[in-house]
Amino acid sequence: MKKHIISTLIIGSLMSASAFAELNKEQTQQLEEINQFLKDNPATISGLHTSLQRYVAGQEQAKKAQETSHDWLYNNDAHPVSGNPKGKSIIINFTDYNCPYCKRLEKGLSQLTAENSDIKIINVFLSFKQQQVNGLDTNAALYSMKVWKEQPEKFQEVSRLLMAKSGSHTKNSLQAVAKRTGTEDQLNTTAEQNQTLMTNHQTFSALGLTGTPTLMIDGQVLPGYVPYDRLKDIVDDAF
Repeated sequence: MKKHIISTLIIGSLMSASAFAELNKEQTQQLEEINQFLKDNPATISGLHTSLQRYVAGQEQAKKAQETSHDWLYNNDAHPVSGNPKGKSIIINFTDYNCPYCKRLEKGLSQLTAENSDIKIINVFLSFKQQQVNGLDTNAALYSMKVWKEQPEKFQEVSRLLMAKSGSHTKNSLQAVAKRTGTEDQLNTTAEQNQTLMTNHQTFSALGLTGTPTLMIDGQVLPGYVPYDRLKDIVDDAF
């Protein structure tokens, strides 16, 4: 059935532009260029057919994963929240304290919540480069999540300081943040935080995501760093 649908799409793409009345001008032009390329290079149709099959399968898998992981992402008090905890405009933020692009994006997210009181950001922490900081039984993500769990009033300042450091975190950088914020007791991780971090990684992979930062806004997935002006436009359109 899928093959038939995909074949129909390919055949339909070879029809005249009059079939594309619902596309905008740029999309129509791009599709016409694709049409011409396929006419000139018919041998590529087989490869395109296979690629479309994989694309459709990937989209279906991602959709199922979003449905399966909905409660884990949206209704889970293990995930630290920024902005308005009761906000109805919800952004899922897959982020890593050791990721330079996550640090850049964080500035835009902070500006966004400062300008829009209805924004709720659910931070789903990952740790790709560090499973454990050398010399400590934790890493930045685990430490931050434990602060959120046990000293939530300190989380925003802790997270701000963790994001402010350039490069990857070390024993010294985590201890400095903990000392400054009075959260030294949270530098020892627990099985609960370890399990949360593991499930975060599993969920991230199941969704077909490949790198941080990645945002989910009203069902739209935005991989990579997004400049503030574009981010604001996307949020305004979504909510």
